[in-house]
Amino acid sequence: MEDSNRLKLVFPTEEYKDQVEDFLQEHFDNNEFELHGDGELDTIKDFDKWLEKVRNDVKDTAEKHRVPATLFLAVRKSDNRMVGIIQIRHKLNEKLLKDCGHIGDGVRPSERQKGYATKMIKLALEECKNLGIRRVLMTCYKENIASRKSIQNNGGILENEIIDEEGKTIQRYWISLKKKFATSVTKYENVLEVSQSIKSINNEDFVGDIFLNNFKKISNPIILDNGLCIQDINYKWLEFYDYTSKVRLTAVYDEKNEIVEWYFDMARGIGKEDGIPYEDDLYLDVVLRPDGETILLDEDELKEAFDSLEMTKEEYQETYKIAYDLIEKLKDNQEKVKAFTDKYLKEML
Repeated sequence: MEDSNRLKLVFPTEEYKDQVEDFLQEHFDNNEFELHGDGELDTIKDFDKWLEKVRNDVKDTAEKHRVPATLFLAVRKSDNRMVGIIQIRHKLNEKLLKDCGHIGDGVRPSERQKGYATKMIKLALEECKNLGIRRVLMTCYKENIASRKSIQNNGGILENEIIDEEGKTIQRYWISLKKKFATSVTKYENVLEVSQSIKSINNEDFVGDIFLNNFKKISNPIILDNGLCIQDINYKWLEFYDYTSKVRLTAVYDEKNEIVEWYFDMARGIGKEDGIPYEDDLYLDVVLRPDGETILLDEDELKEAFDSLEMTKEEYQETYKIAYDLIEKLKDNQEKVKAFTDKYLKEML
């Protein structure tokens, strides 16, 4: 069964004409005349015209009522059978923000209750990352338990419920693609060997988890534009995860255990999954240098997220407030910060 659940997403071509037509007919035979994520296949009902539309949908447009979208067929690897369809809208407009979201999907009636929707969404989220989407909105009818579970299985967090024109309840879920896990440095291509450790702390200084990345073998150091090295052999990243905070602190130390800089990530939230801490990145960052200089970073990313409707005006303003409050708090306090992080570096080592 596990092998049969292995899927791939395929952009439609003439090769899949018979399968697409059969997919549509199976829905009609099941008295389902409105499909989801199908790029209007259910209304066009002509493969060649539909394929032309799907190809054109990928292109950007000046039309206010539509956005670029990429549609994929979900194909089972073992027998090349089309089991579902899924469409990714590259960005949101007011209509999509309200009740449609970034992703629409559907599984053919004969292939349901096999976990395919969860797998399809998981694959689509990887495509969303490639498109530069950082926070994905998905919606479903509250009564559609299977759809709801497939979204939740992919990390969907319910924001709210709305009532549509027919009186049905629509649930709106957000899936973050900006979660940074403490262990994620193992995926860096330049990291050949890293020692990792975690410790839970509960005292007057700090409550939460502290995670240490101690880099043992690095193929290429990370050097900033200003020439500052923040990752090399025997460098340490000491990360502080306070699960009640909206800020994640990383203290960067060199091979001599001397502080290089402190990096503060603004976070939508800080949490833990399968025992691994993470921060849900909120784009804006503050750097504190040993000489007391503070630097605000990634304002362009925050503005881009706001402009693409991936965050509200209130979230946008709150993020700036958190960052500016932090900068004010850090003024002339680098020695206190150093004493704090030095203490826990020694403890973790």
